[in-house]
Amino acid sequence: MQNKWRDIALKMTQFLYGRNGFDKLSGFLLITGMILNGINSLIRVWRPSVTVTAIISAVSFSLLAFAVFRILSRNVEKRRMEDFKFRNLLKLLGISKIGSEKSVAIKNLNLRIRYSRTHRFRKCPKCKRLLRLKKKRGKREIDCPHCGEKMKVRIWI
Repeated sequence: MQNKWRDIALKMTQFLYGRNGFDKLSGFLLITGMILNGINSLIRVWRPSVTVTAIISAVSFSLLAFAVFRILSRNVEKRRMEDFKFRNLLKLLGISKIGSEKSVAIKNLNLRIRYSRTHRFRKCPKCKRLLRLKKKRGKREIDCPHCGEKMKVRIWI
């Protein structure tokens, strides 16, 4: 049984070798297609109009098909140029860091869990960065290593 799964994984790896794979534009197309599909399901329940649902279904299916085409494409240079243009468009619109705040919050949570026994965490009031301080009880005055702001910190436990 284990050899069967290993063979399947090996064949998948061989199939995907030399292909474009998943990038930001493909992810955007997949998510947009799924959201449109969900909206289409809600529209079918509330207002069953055949023409509107047919148009939304066609658009969502075409987005999903194009995303899969991009992921499986062997023309990597063309797909990279498309992704580059998409990222430049996002920068132009000012939304180039989609999901980055979430990843920073998860990273900070992982740090807090890892160092919870030996360190305490405080935010700098000026630059809002998370500072990791030794678990030394009492009042202290510290300097933020990023912006140089002096602050008083009290660690209880």
